[in-house]
Amino acid sequence: MPKINEIYAYLNTLAPFRNQAGFDNSGLCVGDGEADTEKILLALDATNAVVDEAAKRGCRLIVTHHPAIFHAMKHLDTSYPAARALSKGIACIGCHTSLDSAAYGVSDMMVDVLGFENLGVVPYINRRDPENGSPVGYGAMAKCPEMSPRELCERAAKAFDSAAVRWVDGGRKIDTVACGSGSCSEIMHDAYEKGAQAVITADVKLDVFLEASRIGMTLIDAGHYETEAIALPYLKKKLEERFAAECIITSADRVVKGL
Repeated sequence: MPKINEIYAYLNTLAPFRNQAGFDNSGLCVGDGEADTEKILLALDATNAVVDEAAKRGCRLIVTHHPAIFHAMKHLDTSYPAARALSKGIACIGCHTSLDSAAYGVSDMMVDVLGFENLGVVPYINRRDPENGSPVGYGAMAKCPEMSPRELCERAAKAFDSAAVRWVDGGRKIDTVACGSGSCSEIMHDAYEKGAQAVITADVKLDVFLEASRIGMTLIDAGHYETEAIALPYLKKKLEERFAAECIITSADRVVKGL
């Protein structure tokens, strides 16, 4: 039965926590690293429903993408997932921007889900690995069969099971796409300069859509949850290969619905 610190150490090899963005709080946010667990619950977010499911299933660890404690907190009670987890003896490890920026990151997973050819190019570099100085950033560039903006939008909506999709037609045929998991529209101009005719990401603001229209870039907002929850099967596979622990993917954190 693995200790939570052993699981943390393994996750650190897949997505080094030292490379998380400065605003982030990835790592062991809640719980006792010396505790052990037979079961791990995997979620995008450690919501109260997720914590309750972990307790019901006997999972002493929740591994999430977004950290259970993100912003500074001035008080805690069990209406907050972090305190709720601690009260139930459940630990929480978040792999957020560390996994976004990993050698095989969430944007690379987007490329695989779409069935495109990964070019091995990171379109947006914004920091350096503090240990070896190598570039760290976001996004993945991919080649795709030539298609129209609408065809790419429909493909993305289906591939990510998006609750809703918003998009701007760049007015050009597409054979090179940049993917940026979650809220990653900042990659757009760099991706444009590297030859992409389209970007697939999430949480796009109106001014960014307008800028995409101006420069002739197809920009697709396929949903934050949808472009990041694809990481959970990858984490499940890796953790089950490495540890004698059952990994369970929950959907209790999918709270945003579409019509």
